[in-house]
Amino acid sequence: MTAAAHAQRLEDWKRALRQNGYRVTQPRLQVMSILTGSSTPLTPQDIYLRSLELDSPPGIASVYRTVEMLTNLGLIQQTHQPGGCHAICPALEGHKHLLICTNCGQMEIVEGNEGISEYIRRIEEQTGYHVEEHWLQLFGTCQKCS
Repeated sequence: MTAAAHAQRLEDWKRALRQNGYRVTQPRLQVMSILTGSSTPLTPQDIYLRSLELDSPPGIASVYRTVEMLTNLGLIQQTHQPGGCHAICPALEGHKHLLICTNCGQMEIVEGNEGISEYIRRIEEQTGYHVEEHWLQLFGTCQKCS
């Protein structure tokens, strides 16, 4: 993500907080900046450890409260890691999926494919379910790690 895109996402998130009655405090801003600037999914512990490099870092409780608030606002989403641990990343907009390197954790966002939509439609017909959403995360080794 470019510096401009990072700055724009951070501004969008600050606006979303204000529109939903939340204050943009220093600890929240620090957590949001770490999340929007990361190219890998992060756990709350990862966020906390990165924040320790900052002047006046937020406490671990502030990190967890901010993550909960951002989740409730739909600004971040969970990713499932191969080892079973959950991490978080900025929420994807539109029909997109994640590609995550199992070696370095690098995350790429890839466009969705109509083929999966057709597959979901067939599953709905076969089962009678109405699929409301789906997650597709692909795991592999990035070019740098290959």
